[in-house]
Amino acid sequence: MIESLLSALVTVLSGQSFFFLILGVVIGLIVGVIPGFGGTVGLSLLLPFVFGMEPISGIAMMMGLLSVVATSDTFPAVLIGVPGSVSAQATVMDGFPLAKKGQAARALSAAFFASLFGGLFGATLLTMIIQIAKPIILAFGTGEMLMLAIFGISIVGTLTGSSIAKGLVAACLGLIIGAIGIAPATSEYRLDMSTFLDVHNPVVSYLSGGIHLMVIAISIFAVPEIVELLRTNKPVSEKASLEKTGWAQGFKDFLANKFLVLRCSFIGSLIGMIPGIGGSCIDWISYSHAKTTVKDADNFGKGDIRGVIGPESSSNSKEGGALIPTLLFGIPGSGGTAVLMGGLILLGVDPGIQLIETKLDLVYTIIWSLAVANIFGAIICATLAKPISNLTTINFTLLAPFLISLILFAIFNSTRSWGDLIFALMVGVIAVFMKRFDYSRVALMIGFVLSDGIETNLYQTMQFYTFGELITRPIFIVLIIIALLSIYSGVVVIKKSRQIKGDEVTAFNFSKTPQWIFVILMMLISIGTFLATKNLEYLGMVYPVSVSVIMFILSFVIAVQMFFSNKYSSVLYDNEQTLLKQKDLRPFWLPIFWFISPLVLSIFIGFYISIGLYVIIFLIKIAKVSVRKSIIGGVGVWIVLALISHFMVMDFPPGLIQSFVELPWPIN
Repeated sequence: MIESLLSALVTVLSGQSFFFLILGVVIGLIVGVIPGFGGTVGLSLLLPFVFGMEPISGIAMMMGLLSVVATSDTFPAVLIGVPGSVSAQATVMDGFPLAKKGQAARALSAAFFASLFGGLFGATLLTMIIQIAKPIILAFGTGEMLMLAIFGISIVGTLTGSSIAKGLVAACLGLIIGAIGIAPATSEYRLDMSTFLDVHNPVVSYLSGGIHLMVIAISIFAVPEIVELLRTNKPVSEKASLEKTGWAQGFKDFLANKFLVLRCSFIGSLIGMIPGIGGSCIDWISYSHAKTTVKDADNFGKGDIRGVIGPESSSNSKEGGALIPTLLFGIPGSGGTAVLMGGLILLGVDPGIQLIETKLDLVYTIIWSLAVANIFGAIICATLAKPISNLTTINFTLLAPFLISLILFAIFNSTRSWGDLIFALMVGVIAVFMKRFDYSRVALMIGFVLSDGIETNLYQTMQFYTFGELITRPIFIVLIIIALLSIYSGVVVIKKSRQIKGDEVTAFNFSKTPQWIFVILMMLISIGTFLATKNLEYLGMVYPVSVSVIMFILSFVIAVQMFFSNKYSSVLYDNEQTLLKQKDLRPFWLPIFWFISPLVLSIFIGFYISIGLYVIIFLIKIAKVSVRKSIIGGVGVWIVLALISHFMVMDFPPGLIQSFVELPWPIN
């Protein structure tokens, strides 16, 4: 074991893998500073560039990004009181008051050292568990793997969002999208519209190949966040100030509270192992633990450094915990590890029993990447604190056209098909409303990632075991008990974290019509899935038909709850209620229009020309940038796309004009 660990460390620290690790760290630091993005969105945008890379380099780059987001998201949390991601929510409670007292550097310093220790603790725990878990997971059969997957999806759907039914509907939607294409058991085409369209129709041709993971990951995570940030029309902060002293004091605070750091790191890793809870409440649980176990806690919430150290320790240690079910069983422990799992699959690495049994060296590479990334992330944050903090002052409107262009390119690069762009736009719009009405996008992603494995294990279990044999297998019974206990304890944990945060139920005073339209859409999708697959062979239809029936029942339950509930019910949650309180808020449909417009323009003049023109027009009309600077921005995008086209041997989608006029590269 020691020799294998040392060999993996040498691999991570040598050659191009180390370069890509540091590159991932830098990208992760930037992503963490932008509120709302987080590791899930960052990884989603990274997937197209990882696709096709050498596995170790790709793994290093993804782990570099995922490992440090929970470090850099501390900057906006401390400096301006806005968490960079959900894992920094509790840090705001005492970090921001410390900054207002002129102790921002002290708070950041203590947070970075606590994050570093938490990350290393998570990596160490992951290493230890892999050693003792290997003999156990080798005893798992298809029935046990099916039960694990169902457990993962059920707990994610149950513990995410304001409504259990909404979370499970989102998970079912992910399972249905994952069923598009060829049925693994019968090789029949499903949900490709061939029942209604001619088999040579382009829609049928695209859907019959299934939906690419990058299309789903980018559209459900990146699109809603950019739409919401674009609506706010302001910089995150007017200024970012750091006192010159305080860095040494932060380190002393870290050492003085070393046992608190250790306890919170353990809490983060332990809860991180439970799929579905993730970063949504770990920091609050650690904050509560710190507040209730230390002496003289009266200053918590007013600028107590221990209120920063506790949650920051757990926020980074949770990544090691979340990797345990991801790597051992192929059950993502969080939204970030769900996207990471998709990236591993793109690189030809399938998490699960076979990975532990045959490619343990890659597992050690992941562990070392996690540890090394945390070290370099903390070093970079400490040494470049001032320029990194200045990123919080950039008006997001200036970044939006370039990010939207990047998203559209990344989506197209999935299979280099127009179908990717159109399907991603449809899913992206649905995801915008999912975020608005609090349907869990994490549950959708995990459902999509696990869909193939669930279906394969389902039909293999049906072939290998009778029901009587299955329920007499000890591990299967134990998993059922663990699933029930985990869901129960998870619900208790979520309720406790909400009490700690002091969430208040607010009245929802405006129209329910958009929510009714959305829940009816979910019903129609479930009905359409049922009708389109009910006549297939048994092993080809049992999975999509079962999911569609469950989805319809859950959607109906939501409709009943909406009909009978009062205006204070959480099932009527609408994020628009919160956003409308902000000044200078842009209309809801305007950002969505700016996502659609470059694609509509591409139909006529081609993708390449459209993207550059789109950037120029956006900067002039929306960002109010001068014509000269806007043109420079558009030309810069054209140059980058031309270089990508050349080195990746890529032709961008042509428009109608290219059908009649012979144009030079790269606009042909």
